[in-house]
Amino acid sequence: MSENVELLKFCPLCKSNGFVYKFVVDGRVVCNCSDCSHLFINPQPANQFSQDEYSFDVNDFKSFVNLEINADGERKLKALEIGGSLLDNDCFEATNGEKEYDLCILNNALEYSNDPDKFLKNVHERLKKNGLLLFYLPTLDSRAGKRLRQKWTLFSGNMLHFFSTETIQNILCKCGYERIKIKPADDNGFFVSCRAGTLRDERIISIIIPVYNEEKTVGALLDSVMNKRLEGLKKEIIIVESNSRDSTRKIVEKFARKHPDVKLILEEKPRGKGHAVRKGFEEATGDFIAIQDGDLEYDINDYDQLVSPLVYYRKAFVLGSRHTGDWKIRDFGKDKKIRAAYVNFGHILLTSLINFGCGVRLKDPFTMYKLFRRECLYGLEFDGNRFEIDWEIVIKLVRKGYIPVEIPINYRSRGFEEGKKVLMILDPFIWLKSFIKYRYFYKMENNTKIRNRK
Repeated sequence: MSENVELLKFCPLCKSNGFVYKFVVDGRVVCNCSDCSHLFINPQPANQFSQDEYSFDVNDFKSFVNLEINADGERKLKALEIGGSLLDNDCFEATNGEKEYDLCILNNALEYSNDPDKFLKNVHERLKKNGLLLFYLPTLDSRAGKRLRQKWTLFSGNMLHFFSTETIQNILCKCGYERIKIKPADDNGFFVSCRAGTLRDERIISIIIPVYNEEKTVGALLDSVMNKRLEGLKKEIIIVESNSRDSTRKIVEKFARKHPDVKLILEEKPRGKGHAVRKGFEEATGDFIAIQDGDLEYDINDYDQLVSPLVYYRKAFVLGSRHTGDWKIRDFGKDKKIRAAYVNFGHILLTSLINFGCGVRLKDPFTMYKLFRRECLYGLEFDGNRFEIDWEIVIKLVRKGYIPVEIPINYRSRGFEEGKKVLMILDPFIWLKSFIKYRYFYKMENNTKIRNRK
């Protein structure tokens, strides 16, 4: 290693100062960020891209490159290579004299950069809109990385950063990339493909609010969401009204006239919460998405802590957990104890099913407060119409590799007399059917299955 080294005081990915020293390999100290889980060498030398032989099969990588550029037609792409040349194809025109490129290929580069955040943003500036970024990346959750752990042979090399599939997606999104694909390459790593998207100065959160027969609460709820200030975020409010039988539609139409920036979707007939949420997905343009019910069971003031992991790109998926020490998250009053016990025990059993089937340890996967990067939806299709949308979102995002972080929230359960719409007999059967369907029969396209690192 070079004698010109720098002792890092902040995580190179999320800029947190909460990292710990994990272990030492060949005199190199490996640190772990407690906020985003990134592993990196500390102290670090100046940038020195690897001059070693490629750590991947070059022919496999060329096949991967050719596959990813097929959508760009037969035109000759202007390509920028960093870290060594691999191009020998007539489809490419390798050049370093252009201001904007159609394609950038990294060869043993990102993991050797002492500032991957700055590195990826510089590449983004040199790519055209929707330009391709392609690279091979050794990852901690590769087959060898998971099997060998601290004995993984790449810890003893000259790499400065040790990415997981979660942390590479975090930093790519932070630096303005989208449509991320991660495919298994070999025992040590994955091929990564993404496109240069829009890198906004101010991030946007799309808040999807499905409403149906909520005339008693929806007005106060909408005012609270509109008045809530989120530091560093601009709100995009999307209301999906499902032709309520009460005065809910009139209330939301009046609200939309008062606030022209609000997107209002009026459905011809009620088709369920899931259908309304899916319509909201179609309209969302923000960097992040939040789902907000039209009642007042949840506290709007919890938004601040829920959006924090997203804003700092430490996590891609956040759940607001109603479990704050007491397993009885629903209380319908003194005269409804049996009904409350039935619902609470059912929650525990169904949560155990999710945890066992998906290999996670969640306490409240069915919470309404689900917040995630819009990028998480890339490559996924949703079809749930009722409350099974909660199962569908969690299962598909977990299978795609986004393990949610759960943050405690305030919660006041309302009874069925107050407007709760879950059908206690029918819906549990729909949920069980949905679990089997989304966990075992839904085919994940263009995404790798990623396990949580424990």
